[in-house]
Amino acid sequence: MARNQKLTAVLRGRSIVDVAHRDATARVRFDDGSVMTVRTDGTPPADVQHAPVRAVRQRDTILQLDLDPEGTVTFHTAEPTASVMVRDRKGTMEYAD
Repeated sequence: MARNQKLTAVLRGRSIVDVAHRDATARVRFDDGSVMTVRTDGTPPADVQHAPVRAVRQRDTILQLDLDPEGTVTFHTAEPTASVMVRDRKGTMEYAD
């Protein structure tokens, strides 16, 4: 699975605080107050760990956050693109696809 270089650069080092999944939308809150919103196919992510993001990998409708020192959180996105958005703690857009 290929690394999403742009999203990796945005999320690397941010620790997951909470993941909420409702109505085919996952909201991932990070320790710096930023929020990543993922439109999913309705499948909630499993094995969510509260750890820093090391890298992001993406292929088709699979989005994976690789965690440090180990672990992965997998999201099944609604579509291959236009499913992920990251805003900083002030609500400013940092990433969208």
